[in-house]
Amino acid sequence: MAAITTKLKTSWSRLLSFCQPPRIPPIHLLPPFSIPPPFRGHTTPFVFRSVRPFSTNPVMGDRVVQELLAEVEREKQMAREERRKAGVALDGEDEDEADYMGVTPLIEKLEKKKVKDLDSVDRFWVPTDSESDDDERFSPDEVKKRLDEFEKKCKRHAELLKNFAESETLDDAHKWMTKIDKFEQRHLKLPLEYRVIGDLMNRLKESTGKERFILLQKLNRAVRLMECKEAYDPNNPANFGVIQHRQIASPEDIVDSAGFDKEKSMIHGASLDEDDEDFSERKEQDDVLIEKLNAIEKILEEKLAELDHTFGKKSRVLEEEIKDLVEERNSLTEKKRRPLYRKGFDVKVIDVNRPCKVTKGGRIAKYTALLATGNYHGVVGFARARGPTANIAIQRAYEKCFQNLHYVERHEEHTIAHAIQAKFEKSKIYLWPGPMRSGMSAGRTVETVLNLAGFRNVKSKIIGSRNPLNVMKALFKALNAIETPKDVQEKFGRTVRRVGCNRRGMMHWQFEMGRSSELLKVVSWLCLVGGVCGIGANWGTQASHPLPPRTVVQMLKDNGIQKVKLFDAEDRTLSALAKTGIQVMVGIPNDMLAGLAANEKAAGRWVSKNVSKYINNGVDIRYVAVGNEPFLETYNGTFLRSTYPALQNIQAALIAAGLSNQVKATVPLNADVYGSSSDKPSGGDFRTDIHDLMLSIVKFLNDNGAPFTVNIYPFISLYNDPNFPVDYAFFEGSPTPLVDGTIMYSNVFDANHDTLIAALQKNGFGNVSIIVGEIGWPTDGDINANPQFAQRFTQGFMNHISNSNGTPLRPGPIDAYLFSLIDEDEKSVQPGNFERHWGIFAYDGSPKYQLNLRTASNSSTLIGARDLKYLDRKWCVLKPSANLDDSEIAPSVSYACGRADCTSLGYKTSCGDLDVRGNISYAFNSYYQKNDQDDRACGFSGLATITEKDPSTTTCKFNIMIDVGSGTSWKTRTLMELSLYLFWYMVLPFTLAFA
Repeated sequence: MAAITTKLKTSWSRLLSFCQPPRIPPIHLLPPFSIPPPFRGHTTPFVFRSVRPFSTNPVMGDRVVQELLAEVEREKQMAREERRKAGVALDGEDEDEADYMGVTPLIEKLEKKKVKDLDSVDRFWVPTDSESDDDERFSPDEVKKRLDEFEKKCKRHAELLKNFAESETLDDAHKWMTKIDKFEQRHLKLPLEYRVIGDLMNRLKESTGKERFILLQKLNRAVRLMECKEAYDPNNPANFGVIQHRQIASPEDIVDSAGFDKEKSMIHGASLDEDDEDFSERKEQDDVLIEKLNAIEKILEEKLAELDHTFGKKSRVLEEEIKDLVEERNSLTEKKRRPLYRKGFDVKVIDVNRPCKVTKGGRIAKYTALLATGNYHGVVGFARARGPTANIAIQRAYEKCFQNLHYVERHEEHTIAHAIQAKFEKSKIYLWPGPMRSGMSAGRTVETVLNLAGFRNVKSKIIGSRNPLNVMKALFKALNAIETPKDVQEKFGRTVRRVGCNRRGMMHWQFEMGRSSELLKVVSWLCLVGGVCGIGANWGTQASHPLPPRTVVQMLKDNGIQKVKLFDAEDRTLSALAKTGIQVMVGIPNDMLAGLAANEKAAGRWVSKNVSKYINNGVDIRYVAVGNEPFLETYNGTFLRSTYPALQNIQAALIAAGLSNQVKATVPLNADVYGSSSDKPSGGDFRTDIHDLMLSIVKFLNDNGAPFTVNIYPFISLYNDPNFPVDYAFFEGSPTPLVDGTIMYSNVFDANHDTLIAALQKNGFGNVSIIVGEIGWPTDGDINANPQFAQRFTQGFMNHISNSNGTPLRPGPIDAYLFSLIDEDEKSVQPGNFERHWGIFAYDGSPKYQLNLRTASNSSTLIGARDLKYLDRKWCVLKPSANLDDSEIAPSVSYACGRADCTSLGYKTSCGDLDVRGNISYAFNSYYQKNDQDDRACGFSGLATITEKDPSTTTCKFNIMIDVGSGTSWKTRTLMELSLYLFWYMVLPFTLAFA
């Protein structure tokens, strides 16, 4: 009896040995890429876990054993029936003693299966030099020989590097570098897999956001593939004698079916230093688990040895202990296998439900758990699982959460890029971006998930079913549907927004129809090698004969001007900009500020009429300019109380219209709002009389992500101070630069700009973005206003910003709008006669001077307006017979200049060299041309006459205005259309009603 029992215990031990997984050596994860593992002798950094006939999953193993036991039991029943039919008596007690656990047939089946598996391994056997375990390649002498050879190579490599470092000339350095390259290619060539892993790690250092998430996935897959390949390398001594005994499939099949697509990337943190800590921490955890596994193995061996000499009730107790140890060992093995991708993640329970199923036997209750996980940096996921208890359901959902991870782009690190809606089943969800510090406005489920994803300012609304699972799926559907500017760029082949010149990959280019994609590449390359990205211009319309808006838009396109700043919201101007891709800053005149400040509804109506309407029609409005230089000292505080409230109301109206993410409200301010007590940029601060008001505005702009807009005029410095150094106003360098500590300023623009930077930094807003709203140089109306100085300044400014170096206190690209695009002959001359001559184009769209804007379309000179018609070639001049002493001459000239433009008549101006008759003729002709060459406009008490001979001189041009059909036609047509409208809809119906 004892012998039979001993035999049975031995059989049970053999059964456990079949179910027992092999001892797993520790996994050494890939360290930071320095010296590749192949260069470290024969130590392999990865050890692949060999595939076994039985899974270490306890559930799977139990199912297999139960199926085999059931099959054995069926065979035993069949044997009993055969013996009963044959009349053989059955001795139940002896049968129970012979195999009371029914494991003998099971052992036989397992032995047959093992033999069959070992036979199938021969198909994938990789032949070696020796079929025995004593391979000569891995003998101590051979290993020492290879190690010596490797040390010699390393020593030779170090000598080459030393010679390269000590090279005295470039030729010697190039020679040693060539030798080093050849030596490394021949003796120290990295395997392709390690080069791929190294390249991925180098790219990982500079990547952020979604790109980092994808690179981590690729790196994780590359490491696992390398692990698999090394595990099946027959030349690896760690695999010798192992592969042929445990491999049940080819390495190619294992790699193809490894299920890497189900693995998620490892989320280690924000920097590679944290990754290094994760690798070290994982190694320590593996070491602890290995110690536990070894201890369990030792105890298990002792229990199995004791089982061979134990029987009866005590043996059954011992068998239960052995089963518990096996389960514990398997659970530790599974825990050791888990990849380290959960560090930094937080898990929240969204919902736990208890559904019941009513059957004949009663109610069957199960639990359903819904969990969400995220790392607060854009990675978020969710999962639902069921279980017999709530704890089990939550645990299963926890495991599944990390198999359903999503990456969501966060706009400005705190909100979504745009409003979005999504629907799943009966649940519909709406999401809106919120401004800084506005907080979350959402239900519990949505708020939990958005917080886990790292959002801080989002508004949400759910319509329909509020079932947590449906809401969760609708939310993830909406988050995955959000398109960032980069997504739109990849979708349509063009960028949608430019924040800086080649920074963050965000630029804006607009091309005419028919241009090929190759042109886009050329234009992008031009920007990279020194072009100016996104130069803008101020487009004013205070002219007696303004150019047609569509003609001006074509001029903008032809010259590569991608942004335009408007001073009001004229319908024809904005309509002409629709679907052109030109970014627009639309302005609000100062006289409207009081009304907008006093009434929020008025601000809402203005936004609806002048912003929302045109955005829906395809106008790319980016900014709303609230006022224009409202804090000028010459205004005597007229707009001090209305500017900030108007700004707040406009911003609230943009938020209500859902446009706050696309359109930013700002206030264009003159440079006189700040100054320096030390006359150096470092002493910059805001004006004392408006200091608190400026801080409130700057804080408001910062909170809403809007820029600070400033107008800088170096010409004004020269105009106001006759002793101002002329060279300091330009960009060629000044013989007497301004020294501020360690910084040397050679031009007034950099000094003025950095004074503003210092003022912002001093008050805690050093990171606020800045737009130069107006900068330029006039061409007439003053001694220093001429085309030569204007060309010198404007070209110098374009060259200055083209390299994206910025200013000493704010390096980087400068966002600027030239002032201005076209001359305006109806502007106020209160600041000076030069005020009507700021344009780089004349009144008719002709270039005033050669200018290279350094854009793709304008690489050498300006391109003027095309297809214009002028009035007849005739002028109004003083009669040759007129007497200069005539008493009517003075009032006639005063009348003409009061209603026309005579700002070119002055000391050292373009027409300053005219004689008295020339000055009178110029005044008469200006009035005559402004009135569309009406003969009645050339009377002047009989002093003037019309001539077809051009009275212009080499420096003074007597202008001929644009023809009514192309110049003033849009104003004339407006009046005609209004008259026709009144006639058809008011006068005619009224007349018919009384007819």
